[in-house]
Amino acid sequence: MNRTRIWRWRMALTFFLILLAAGGFMLFKTSPLGKQGTGDTQVSSIAIFALKGCGGCSKALGVMEQMETASPAYRYQYFSISEDTEAVNRYGITEHPTILFLNAQDEELGRLTEDISSDKILRELEDLAANGARPPKGTILSAIPSTMPSVTLHAYDPHSGLFTPVSQYVQTDTSVRYPKVSAMTMLTQLGDLLPPELESAIPDGVTFVEIRTEHGVTVVELSPSFRAFTDSEEGNRAEQAIALTLQTFEGVNGVQVVSGEYRSDILYAENLAGRSDGKSDYLLNSDAPLPHMSSVKEYNAAILHASHLAFMPCFCGCGDAGHSSNLNCYYAQEDDGRLTPTTHAKFCQTCLDVTNMYLSSRQQGLNMKEIRQSVDQAYQGIEPTNTPMPSN
Repeated sequence: MNRTRIWRWRMALTFFLILLAAGGFMLFKTSPLGKQGTGDTQVSSIAIFALKGCGGCSKALGVMEQMETASPAYRYQYFSISEDTEAVNRYGITEHPTILFLNAQDEELGRLTEDISSDKILRELEDLAANGARPPKGTILSAIPSTMPSVTLHAYDPHSGLFTPVSQYVQTDTSVRYPKVSAMTMLTQLGDLLPPELESAIPDGVTFVEIRTEHGVTVVELSPSFRAFTDSEEGNRAEQAIALTLQTFEGVNGVQVVSGEYRSDILYAENLAGRSDGKSDYLLNSDAPLPHMSSVKEYNAAILHASHLAFMPCFCGCGDAGHSSNLNCYYAQEDDGRLTPTTHAKFCQTCLDVTNMYLSSRQQGLNMKEIRQSVDQAYQGIEPTNTPMPSN
């Protein structure tokens, strides 16, 4: 009899515990905490995203080292904005330096992006412990969605009478989707970007209309304004530049330029042999594609004005990364003189500002020495890179 009662009590207790567990699970599922991934709101690690050579990042990295000594209970992670692109994309990092507070599953609980100090990190930790996670505001977008292609345009060198190949990046997030269309659009707009020693082969006022294929020939249609230059030296030069540019694409040989009723002769690659000087001054290292960026204009300008930007200092603190000029913010120069793109400037507004100041001053007609003086004056009191002075 006693055994029967004990067995019944055990069954009742077991049933009660099952109901209690089920009720607790349902309560958790309907609570806000149950809707946040794993529900783990305890900070397990602190991660920093920094850019080498950035002054603010160097300061934040020093703060992280202090935190490691003062608060060893956390795991500390260090990410490079320019190299750890998977992590940059995963967390939607768009500013540097950025501090993330992560749980044991590496899910974000909160972040800091401005004036990072030990006190701010400690206050954030206290706030997260008291009030829980704060998910990132807005929609996380990929910071580096793809690699960006380049096209090789051809400008005219009046001193040699030959064409010079000029590589330029293509802005891929615009309505211009196709490389050949991009090449023709950029070729007709190249004039304002060129350095003094080169000229645009396309006459002023002439614009690109359409590109198509007819019987295996690549046909480029230009605006009616081109008809004023047909059968002239200037018109012939434009047609040759267009053909040389398109013949850098695989599968393109014969090229014909049309404008209204006008049709040029078909220009084949063999007809233009020797018309390009083949200089490497304005060519990229094709083995090093640069991640997508919004600063296409400045990177393209740095290709064309590399010899001038080498005399423009930078003021973002990149001297610590071995930079000697604003040019190094965009490209590293190989032993053979070719420029290999880096991702530093795409993350640094100061680098872009210096380049735009140079371009604006050049358009105003200032010489190199005057441009350098205006840049130095604009950033007076901020430590520059160790950059040589231009001679004139």
